[in-house]
Amino acid sequence: MIGRRWSTRQVCLLGAVLSIMSANCGSAESPNSLFSGGASGGSGGADAGGGSGGSGASGGTNPSGGTSGRDGATGSGGAAGTGGTVTDGATGSGGAAGTGGATGTGGAAGSSGGPCFHARRLWFEDWETGDYSRWTSQTYGNGWGNECQSNGFSTDHAVSPTHSHRSQITCPYTAEGNVHRGYGGVQFDGDQPVDEFTDRGQGIDAPNGIVNTFSVWLETTTIFREGTWLSFWTVDGSCDWSEDVLTLGLEDESNRLAAAHYQSGGGERRFAPNAPGVPYGQWVRITIYVNYHDETLHVWQNGTKISDVTFDRSSTRICHFHWGAYASGDNDDVVLYEDDNSIWKLEEAWTDFDREPWFGGSQAVCP
Repeated sequence: MIGRRWSTRQVCLLGAVLSIMSANCGSAESPNSLFSGGASGGSGGADAGGGSGGSGASGGTNPSGGTSGRDGATGSGGAAGTGGTVTDGATGSGGAAGTGGATGTGGAAGSSGGPCFHARRLWFEDWETGDYSRWTSQTYGNGWGNECQSNGFSTDHAVSPTHSHRSQITCPYTAEGNVHRGYGGVQFDGDQPVDEFTDRGQGIDAPNGIVNTFSVWLETTTIFREGTWLSFWTVDGSCDWSEDVLTLGLEDESNRLAAAHYQSGGGERRFAPNAPGVPYGQWVRITIYVNYHDETLHVWQNGTKISDVTFDRSSTRICHFHWGAYASGDNDDVVLYEDDNSIWKLEEAWTDFDREPWFGGSQAVCP
């Protein structure tokens, strides 16, 4: 363009063009700002979702089961970025919203209402094997008595995952002590269940106590009173059965879970105020703490305290357990389902007896 003479109009037009180009160059920082905003938004997503959520997710690694003792809260999503990567001059798309942090899982044996607790599971039954291989009895007493009793595996109802055990009583039984005995049993030698009953030796030595949790589903038209009873649970400290047993079941119209055979030696039973009865046609979780060293027993139903019991026995160990349709012979209409049975040996003292020690449930177990 050297040597060319420009008209006034051309000079004005050139000035206008240069002015427009200058404005566009000035605004060319905008895409960079948008890109920065996209990165900030993405970072915000990782921080609010991954960071905050990750904090809630600490329950996954903390056996106490997260900050509140339950599963960690899911992290909130991060704010969406205001801009994304610029491609070929196009306006940047919005940054990806931050994803929520992973939900924290509970401790080693379930979510917790507090710190983890030192306990060790000695035995359990969930009925999923379809046999009695975990039982010393290798049976549930289906051959006992006459044709009034029967029991076996069931998929009618289950706590988890699909199977339970079902026992039924259909008519009275007047022989052999007038007692129905359709139940299974486990004998312990120290902390180990034995394969066959020996009725000798020594059972579990548990200075801090034993906790047994199991679930029952009961259907019956029976009114429990005046010697008509049904027992869900029995223990004996002596392997040769020379001591009185302790039992837990129904004995009166209140349908409260009632300990029995605690009286010998001056034992006492105290029910909690407004202790509920056992409802029919639904799963009921029963948790029992028993300690033969300090001779105490505590009972909870679905987490609610039912009773405190004291007893007097010479044994300090626990040898025999059995569960099932153990009932007075005048019972003639009982259907009992059982599921998710576990025995835990406590390795430290349980001190809050208003709270259910549901190991693997509300109480996390230290690894």
